Amino acid sequence: MKKLIALLAAVVVSAAAVVCAQTAADATIENTNSYADRTTKTITIEDKYADLHPSASNVKITLEYTPLTGEVRLYYECLAASYDQGEAMNTAMGVFQDFALENGYKHYYYRAKDKTRYYRTNNRVRMATYSSFVYFTK
Repeated sequence: MKKLIALLAAVVVSAAAVVCAQTAADATIENTNSYADRTTKTITIEDKYADLHPSASNVKITLEYTPLTGEVRLYYECLAASYDQGEAMNTAMGVFQDFALENGYKHYYYRAKDKTRYYRTNNRVRMATYSSFVYFTK
């Protein structure tokens, strides 16, 4: 009889422990999901950097920003005939410096080597895209 009561008590205690552990795990999952915004924001930059790329035409600057990690990917797109690597790099540095001031960052470092890609649109127009990938730190 003592063995049966001890076994029954052990089963009740282990069941209570499992229920408590599951409740704690659910609370932890809810807290991590609401911790921070994990989405990537796409920001189109108004071209106020015309003095940094005087020869480029039809420039489109886009940022993909992940606030949780501080990742920023910059895409500088223009006509291939007017593309200049140096102007694209200078414009990227200007955009990064302004972005750091606006969002309270102090430093940034390059995560990967910058890339240039040439392609044709549906209208057979040659375009060039310069991309840069950086991390911002506070």
